[in-house]
Amino acid sequence: MASTELALDIYAVPCGDDGTSAMSTPVVISVLASLLERHIARNERDLARRREAPTDGGEATRRARAFDSGTVLDMSLRGFLERFSRYANVSPQVYVVAYSYLDRLRRGDAGVRVVAANAQRLLTVAILVASKFVEDRNYKNSYFAAVGGLSAAELSSLELNFLFLMQFRLNVSVSVFQTYCRHLEREVSYGGGYQVERCLKKALVNSGKAQAQQRHAAAAAAQ
Repeated sequence: MASTELALDIYAVPCGDDGTSAMSTPVVISVLASLLERHIARNERDLARRREAPTDGGEATRRARAFDSGTVLDMSLRGFLERFSRYANVSPQVYVVAYSYLDRLRRGDAGVRVVAANAQRLLTVAILVASKFVEDRNYKNSYFAAVGGLSAAELSSLELNFLFLMQFRLNVSVSVFQTYCRHLEREVSYGGGYQVERCLKKALVNSGKAQAQQRHAAAAAAQ
């Protein structure tokens, strides 16, 4: 599908007051799915051109290859990303942090890029690790594995490889977070469209209010 068609599809999903679409799907999922589909298409072309080139067998490359034996997704990328929002209550900001991790991996020693053969594993682990960084409470790895279509043992092993590839540098500052929000806007919008950062800020505010209400209720119950 052409990038312009993908962009038009994104703009068909309105952003509500809570940072989500009318169908309760965060707009960032549509944006990120569109962007990743274009990245994957480009990475697949690059991979085909240099398939016969020798590769370095260092530790980083070995850890990166652990993600390549995954099966190709049998659903759309958007549908796959939506699963984590629907079944694991992954918040919009987690997707942005996960995307920032994927970008760091791309710039790292192993130059890990999302392609069809590693998308399922790489995205599942990136979302899992980002969720652990962003959220106070999370589902167990075994549950995340089920949502992503992996075994619990497989996900735990991949998570360790992911952390080593990231060199355990998981912090994402507010300024970096905002930079990636703007990057998602820039990459997908063509002369207009939805403000991803605005939507996410609303989601962050609402999430903060909900957490404050939960703390207040817990304190009241303890009295």
